[in-house]
Amino acid sequence: MKVIFMKTILVGINSKFIHPNLAIRYLKANCDFPIELMEYTIKDSEAEIYSAIINTNPNIIGFSCYIWNIKHIYNIAKKLKEYDPNYIIIFGGPEVSYEYDTYFKEKIADFIIVNEGEHAFNKLIMALKHNHPIETIENLAYLKSDLIIRNSQKTIDNLNALKSPYEFIEDFETIKNKVQYVELSRGCPYKCSYCLASLETGLRFFEMSKTLEKIDFLISKGARTIKFLDRSFNANKRIALNFFEALIKKDYHNTVFQFEINGDILSPEIIEYLTKNLKKDYFRFELGIQSTNNQVNQAIDRIQDTEGLIKNIKAMQKSKLILHLDLIAGLPYEDLDSFKKTFNQIFLLFAEELQLGFLKMLRGTKMRKEASKYNYTYNEDPPYEIIENKFITADELNQIHKVEDLLEIYWNKGFMNEAMKTILRNNDNPFDFFLDLADYYDKNQLLTHNYQLFNLFTNLISFLKETDRMTQEINDQLKLDYIKYHKIKPKIYW
Repeated sequence: MKVIFMKTILVGINSKFIHPNLAIRYLKANCDFPIELMEYTIKDSEAEIYSAIINTNPNIIGFSCYIWNIKHIYNIAKKLKEYDPNYIIIFGGPEVSYEYDTYFKEKIADFIIVNEGEHAFNKLIMALKHNHPIETIENLAYLKSDLIIRNSQKTIDNLNALKSPYEFIEDFETIKNKVQYVELSRGCPYKCSYCLASLETGLRFFEMSKTLEKIDFLISKGARTIKFLDRSFNANKRIALNFFEALIKKDYHNTVFQFEINGDILSPEIIEYLTKNLKKDYFRFELGIQSTNNQVNQAIDRIQDTEGLIKNIKAMQKSKLILHLDLIAGLPYEDLDSFKKTFNQIFLLFAEELQLGFLKMLRGTKMRKEASKYNYTYNEDPPYEIIENKFITADELNQIHKVEDLLEIYWNKGFMNEAMKTILRNNDNPFDFFLDLADYYDKNQLLTHNYQLFNLFTNLISFLKETDRMTQEINDQLKLDYIKYHKIKPKIYW
């Protein structure tokens, strides 16, 4: 296939407008040929995206594939091939890096780049432009004489040689309105069986000075939220501490930095330093706890010192850190009683946010391959969420979903957290409290979406009175939270 002139576009279909696609920007920045970026969200219609792509008159179309957009991409790419079989379609991204044969068999994709793509994509475009052989291009899969060819895989040794993905003029106006994703490292030292990061090998770092330069640039353009993509930011204690020190010394204004932290190995030295030096609303730590049941953690190859983790969380709460804790429902050996124990133990730490996630059987993971071992049934469509397993029923998972909805409203939104602490501080079963509240919402057909803040308070008060949970202390604290939340005089509900 010899192509003299080829117009190449890269398409990102993001989960929300505020989440830009860093991958396609890395590919463009590190390609020796002109690349046009097209970005949409999953709320945009497939027909509009399809028409816009055709109207650019491309020769090569690349798609960045994730669990939230793969169905859209599949449908759009299929229509593109039906419209013009000569389109060269390239897939890349985590959703197509491990199980991708279907896309070749159905003649939807011509090439798939697995794992890191910056070098592979550039070499592929070069090969297509000059009709060069592609057998030596790393991380590339393709169809040849109806056989799927998988070239050797290779990680990028020198991350610092990659060109910056942040300096495209067309992005400058929206930087301040979007979350900016940054990396200090790639790879993960852990092997949790449900996680795609477990399939990566090695842990590689960008030079700290280069990452700080990128942050300086983003801040100069108005960036307000910077989230690090590092799987475990504190995997190297010394590098993490040095980086925290650098950010605190720079003292950026009106900016929050978000990090995924492995909580049980967070060193006392880092906690002590942050407690002494961190200003309010500057760092947000996201800690994956998943389960406090040791049998569960062993089954998913997760090494976790739960006692040390909780000790560290309590120590961090003496600092000005914002803490976001994660749990996963549906793990092996985690029945409903076990999950309640996990939830109650972690909720009663009263971190700023507690997220209830549900196990996703991601393509390529050990967990998905072991699905039959635990009698898992799960949705065959992305995001592959579980339906039930031998330890927990679909009805029990639905109860957890109901708790998730009310937890989001009555805790994670921060509308009335001091009142909720007052209600639940002496309650050893917050899970059942949220479940009872969810049942009350169902019984009275109350809204959990498109609600007014006024109604959240009145609904909760009615529930507390009906279940004999209301006290004068709770009532006073609810009034105080309601007034404190509003910057202007609110509508009085009492």
